[in-house]
Amino acid sequence: MKVDFYISSLSSGGAEHVLTNLAANFAEHGEDVSVTSYEKRPQFYSVADGVKLNKVNYNGKGKFLEWIYDFHATCRYLDQRKADVAISFLSRCNFMLILAGLMSRTKVIVCDRNNLLRKYPKYVFQITCFLYRFADTICVQTNEMKSFYPAYLQKKIVVLENPLDFDEMGKQCVGQDIEKENTVISVGRLEKQKDFVTLIKSYKAVAEKHPSWKLKIFGQGNRREELQNLIRKENLEENVKLCGVTHTPFLEMKKAKVFVLSSFYEGFPNVLCEAMHAGLPCISTRCECGPSELIDDGRSGFLVPIGNVDVLSEKIMALIEDENLRNELGKNAEIATERLKLETICRKWRELAYSVCGKELKNE
Repeated sequence: MKVDFYISSLSSGGAEHVLTNLAANFAEHGEDVSVTSYEKRPQFYSVADGVKLNKVNYNGKGKFLEWIYDFHATCRYLDQRKADVAISFLSRCNFMLILAGLMSRTKVIVCDRNNLLRKYPKYVFQITCFLYRFADTICVQTNEMKSFYPAYLQKKIVVLENPLDFDEMGKQCVGQDIEKENTVISVGRLEKQKDFVTLIKSYKAVAEKHPSWKLKIFGQGNRREELQNLIRKENLEENVKLCGVTHTPFLEMKKAKVFVLSSFYEGFPNVLCEAMHAGLPCISTRCECGPSELIDDGRSGFLVPIGNVDVLSEKIMALIEDENLRNELGKNAEIATERLKLETICRKWRELAYSVCGKELKNE
């Protein structure tokens, strides 16, 4: 079966990581797979051997002309490939692929990775829902996210959680002498959505009481300068470090003792899943969507209110001051991720792709 994946870029994001894992798994099982990237950010992830990479790179000016260029390139590629099913990640690609799919009569699966009501104005969400009527299937990551869509779309929606490649993550630690550090870690793009401002402010009280503990934030983004200025303003240069992008996030998590996700909203946060699998006690905002379906509050981690500096400080210090609590929450967190095993989730994806095409995936 021919399967085409579409995404804005192969940058260092969760959606990009999931897509490259899915594409690799489909190819490993004998499918003819391609990935189209529109090169909107620098490439971070590579595609596996056996997966075709189609790069669409617009060098002109103007967002509208860029969209037209990308749309025509998508139509041409669909006509050339004649794929059985096309799968797109993220809203911009979803819109484009639905329209291009209608013209080529290609089966289309669109995947939303965030709560669109949080990301866009209400009228954009309404337009999105109207266009999604023409998709064959809508894939979301949580039941909470599914509930946000109108009744007329519910039958089209399938809930599939993100897969974790335990083997790939483990390779980051091969040959490494891992020694636990007094470190709180966070990973994510340095953008408004991740609310690192609240995390940095919350660490002021932590640093005063536990100066030997450090906060490391891994990621890149357009708010780096703003966050660095905040660190200086709070006199936290010795306590908080912006570490840039890492190709070994799981290794960094294994070295740390606490993980924090401070986001305003999420889809299904891969970094939280990875931190839990690393056996870290995790603190996350009770944001839409995902964390409350991953963390059992008080048993496998802590859920805290969005933007609450005091509560976040309190929970970080509770974990710093109680090693037994850290160990208990971390152990339960690791157990909770077993359902996300790569082969289990990828099998569900392949079943979905075959089903959309009116076929049945045979047992292997």
